[in-house]
Amino acid sequence: MNDNWTIMVYISADDVLANFAIDSLNQLRQAAGDGNIVVAQFDPNDESQQAFRVRFDGTNKEIPLKDVKKEQIGRVNMAAAHTLREFINWASKPITDGPKDRHHCLVLWGHGTELLLDKDPGKVKERYLTPAKLKQALEQTDLVATHDKKLDIVAFDACSMSMIELASALQGCAKFMIASQEEVPDVSFPYGQILKGLKTHGEDVKHICELIPDLYVQSFRDYLVTSGMKEIMLSSLNLDKITNITGPVSTLADLLLRSLAHKDLSQAIVLARQQSRDFVLGVFVDLFDFCEKLLEALGDKPFENEDYKRKLKNACQKIFEAINNRENVIANKTRKNVKGCHGVSIYFPYSVEADESEQTKRLLGDAETGTLNLPLVKGGRDNTVKARNGRIEELETDFKHVPFFNDEGWGAFLQQGWSVVLAQKFPRKLDLHYSAEQVAQNLSKALRGAREEVRKLQKENEHMTKDLERLALRPGA
Repeated sequence: MNDNWTIMVYISADDVLANFAIDSLNQLRQAAGDGNIVVAQFDPNDESQQAFRVRFDGTNKEIPLKDVKKEQIGRVNMAAAHTLREFINWASKPITDGPKDRHHCLVLWGHGTELLLDKDPGKVKERYLTPAKLKQALEQTDLVATHDKKLDIVAFDACSMSMIELASALQGCAKFMIASQEEVPDVSFPYGQILKGLKTHGEDVKHICELIPDLYVQSFRDYLVTSGMKEIMLSSLNLDKITNITGPVSTLADLLLRSLAHKDLSQAIVLARQQSRDFVLGVFVDLFDFCEKLLEALGDKPFENEDYKRKLKNACQKIFEAINNRENVIANKTRKNVKGCHGVSIYFPYSVEADESEQTKRLLGDAETGTLNLPLVKGGRDNTVKARNGRIEELETDFKHVPFFNDEGWGAFLQQGWSVVLAQKFPRKLDLHYSAEQVAQNLSKALRGAREEVRKLQKENEHMTKDLERLALRPGA
């Protein structure tokens, strides 16, 4: 990078990740300088350690990190929107009065998909940053609210954050989003290599976002895929163009909901979802791969409703075109022979495992020696199904505040259609494939909605009847 970047790193670690976070800070410290500033807020989430802020400008590379000047900020809630907003204001304030073309990159470092999760059981509120809270925090910063300037890049050094729901929430706050559909290694982004490789491309933000995924994948090319290490991939999305993807997805959602009323189309949709590349134990699915599998399931055989079949195929083609367009998904890098990762995930819960033991093996390996990264929300025994169901409950609550999910059709498809189909097809295995509790909530909500629609129609009918009666009583009517 040249001399006009501010890299803001917001780190919520824990006893597992804290030392990896220190390694990231040291990489960033060595890469800073020549006018490029790295500012960080680090919370180890440990009662014995205070959170602090630190600034690297190239002058403090030789001394140990513990001796670098820091601003102690005590105990803070990193999951609160105001904490992130205050950090960004602090990090950018000395620069906002300077060159108008200064670039800003925000890195959110910690757990995903419960972004920056604090596993401290003593915290009962705001345990992680939701998409809505993240949007709120960024919208209220001085950069966005006062200077009317979007962040150039928001990067997620956290697992499985390359989701369309998050991208749609951030489109008014940032230009580009960098994230992975898969898990991110504990050793984190290779910051030293990335910043070193980008020194000559500082003004071309889009080109930087094209290069970072390639550098990231190259740095992990020799890593082994084990029970504790998933595939390596990273994507860059153009947030200014994200409606090119969300628009066709909303059209598809409406068609999927209508198609589920037809048995043969319903079976094709379930089959496509079963065969699609998924993430986080079936909670998310690769959007492109699902559409590809749906086209295969529809095939050339005749269906009861050929019109819906044709429209579904057309909707899938529109999504293919949008994701393949390098103006929308400007970079998507994986290691060789990785299939089904096209850079955009969407919430579409369905686990293909036949029982809980198979789910646990998928998470932890055959010997169950891995780490369960789906923390429990409530008390009770530590089992995979309960952990997964808790994550589903949290996600659907979070996504209600994201317009793409709540107002543009995808949420309606899941709640009014997908929940019904799975309840009919797997009545005794809902907790394995989706979540029995969440399906019950969705069906209850759908029923209330249907009753409300009936009441509206009844009122409209009453008004029409009264109007007709008044008309009939008029002279000469």
